[in-house]
Amino acid sequence: MAMRLVVFFFTLILPTLAWTQNNSFPELFKQGTQHYVAKEYDKARDAFAKALESDPHNATTLTNLALAQYQLGKKPLAVGLLRKALSSDPELPAAKAGLKFALSQMEIKEIPHQIETYESIRANLLSPVPLFAFLVLTALLLFAGGWILISYFGKRRRAFAEEKAFPGFPVIGALLSLGFLVSLTLLVLKIYDQSIVRATIIDDKVSMQAAAGDNQAALLDLYGGMEVIVQNESKDWVQVTYPGSITGWIKATSILKTN
Repeated sequence: MAMRLVVFFFTLILPTLAWTQNNSFPELFKQGTQHYVAKEYDKARDAFAKALESDPHNATTLTNLALAQYQLGKKPLAVGLLRKALSSDPELPAAKAGLKFALSQMEIKEIPHQIETYESIRANLLSPVPLFAFLVLTALLLFAGGWILISYFGKRRRAFAEEKAFPGFPVIGALLSLGFLVSLTLLVLKIYDQSIVRATIIDDKVSMQAAAGDNQAALLDLYGGMEVIVQNESKDWVQVTYPGSITGWIKATSILKTN
């Protein structure tokens, strides 16, 4: 397993290293890489964590830190860091592969919940695509579909004025317009989704309570690697919802916010 992670590290992560304005960043990244290769995972963790102080949303560094944490036995935290990396860069191959691998090595227990339509759309359509891609696609479909339909109605008006046969209905323009409406809907959902604060359970097991504070009535148990929605915060406690299930309170130290 260790050899697979080393190969994964070199083939997918190192090529994505980018220069930042802070001159200490490349050196810290280099140190983290050297420590990781030397299997000094605690030192690698510290170096990557230090590098993130100057660039907290650097997806590559978050991915590397996740691998170091995974090697140190903190699998739920690694999953959370990888989700945070994908929140910054949904197309980063290293983070995608790392998350898939980390989840495959964990036994994430399921709890009773209803699979919501929105969560299915989010998992399959919203999360894998960056916001910029939705913006570009929506603009292109608007321009192409609008141009064809405007041209059609212009030709139709001229044909009516000249008492000629009307031009054929532009099926392609109609399809492009329909595509625009779908893309616009997904764009709005993407913007809405980014306003939702999500987090990953980083403890192996945590009890969700009915209220904030110690010794409150327990509702259910959440397990490391599960993704929750943050609803509210109160000092050392956060109110979270497990999608499709109930809402309750857990310790703030039990989660890592991923967006």
